[in-house]
Amino acid sequence: MKSAQPAFAVLTRPPGRNETLAQKLTASGWQVQVSPALTIVTRMLPQSESPIAPGDFDLVVFVSAPAVTGYLEQHGGTCIWPATTIAACVGVATAQAIRHAFGASVRLIHPDTASSQDSEALWSLISTLADRPRRVLIVRGQDGRDWLAGQCASEGMSVTLHTAYCRAHATWTQQSLSTFQQWSRTDVWPVWLLTSPHGIAAVAQQMEQAGLRQWGKRCRYIVTHPRLSPVVQAAMEPESGNLQILVSRSDEASILSCFEQFRADAATLI
Repeated sequence: MKSAQPAFAVLTRPPGRNETLAQKLTASGWQVQVSPALTIVTRMLPQSESPIAPGDFDLVVFVSAPAVTGYLEQHGGTCIWPATTIAACVGVATAQAIRHAFGASVRLIHPDTASSQDSEALWSLISTLADRPRRVLIVRGQDGRDWLAGQCASEGMSVTLHTAYCRAHATWTQQSLSTFQQWSRTDVWPVWLLTSPHGIAAVAQQMEQAGLRQWGKRCRYIVTHPRLSPVVQAAMEPESGNLQILVSRSDEASILSCFEQFRADAATLI
């Protein structure tokens, strides 16, 4: 029953965010397939639309690293960050992108790795700021962080939502498709890392189109927020509720721990 031990991993985060994790998994004996679920491109501003200046806001929330990249590119690659504006995000990777884009002196708030890296944790920081922001900019893709926007608005803050990048479902490469088809024929059920509702939908769609839906029901899944578990369940196997899903924090040490937990659990079945 060698197929019961899931020493096979699929990483679906955007390009540029899988390499370090892939190296660590490979070093631990995993066979890793990197297959980004989404393509992400900067939304180019029409000539009639000027870049939004950070100085017009007390707080600028970046929902992800692509939001930082897209916002900076909309400014022509250079943007001087004012000392009066606070930057905010939910994750360490986005915090690093903010520092890289706008400098180490930017006043930045984000949940630490010991807490949940989500809108709720970020809101707890925003709501306790001594200088409560009045004007808030949320830089995002086509959608996202609606709950956070609603919380800010409910406290009397003026909220502006700005699209800095666009997501689209990626198409699996022929190499990825061939690998998944081979795994399905040989009873290999990998562990998938899924990190967003859009990515989950993209993976489910690709499985359906490739005739791999039944195989997908037997795969294992790691998600980076509890809210994503029912999204995976609904996308992959809504009728049974028997998917194997682990919820991880978004830092790589926690994700690696979940991969190893799946391998250890499967080893008991051999």
